[in-house]
Amino acid sequence: MLEKWDKSWLNILYVVGIVLLMILVAAGSNWSTRFRLIWTVAIILPIHACEEWQLPGGFHYQYNLTFGSNDPNRYPMNRITDMLTVCIAEIVYLGCLFFAQNTWIVMALCGFCLLEVGMHTFFGVTMYRRFKDRGKKTIYNPGFASAYLGFGVIAIMMIQNVIASGVTGYDWVKTIIMLILMGLIEILLPERLFRNHNTSYGYASAKYFTKFLK
Repeated sequence: MLEKWDKSWLNILYVVGIVLLMILVAAGSNWSTRFRLIWTVAIILPIHACEEWQLPGGFHYQYNLTFGSNDPNRYPMNRITDMLTVCIAEIVYLGCLFFAQNTWIVMALCGFCLLEVGMHTFFGVTMYRRFKDRGKKTIYNPGFASAYLGFGVIAIMMIQNVIASGVTGYDWVKTIIMLILMGLIEILLPERLFRNHNTSYGYASAKYFTKFLK
């Protein structure tokens, strides 16, 4: 089953993103602001995955290298761990639509969006320092553009929405719990279960970073 999904999941994710976008354009004007914001997060994720995996691709390389891997095309992140992370995340975000009017749900997804921006900023600076002597001139990294222009913009809109509605202490507590659970389910659990130095699901190349390795 994993082999079948490994070959098709990105294409399926792109189709989901396109369908969600079409529905948003057709019916989004009738939705609440919060529902539209969460829906848009689910549209941005496939775009973000495309940038990280394919255009230009190579997110895995910077992720693994930054955390000290001696085999950055294979460990700890591999095609299976990343597939599970992205697919579980998309399911979670779509599931959040059923609770869109809860302030803490919006806050949690806003936190996720801000974490994406912060993470890609961190990776960008780290990779620039590592490869600046090999021709890297910017902090751009796979996923950087969609993190800022997609998740970053939505985060600002979510912050405005939450401020306008007001936040309680319980909202903060639930937000923190939600973010912790998202991190465990979407990232730590898949990586713990499927990281393997000998995995057959390694990446073929460093993609974007290949030009800095010559």
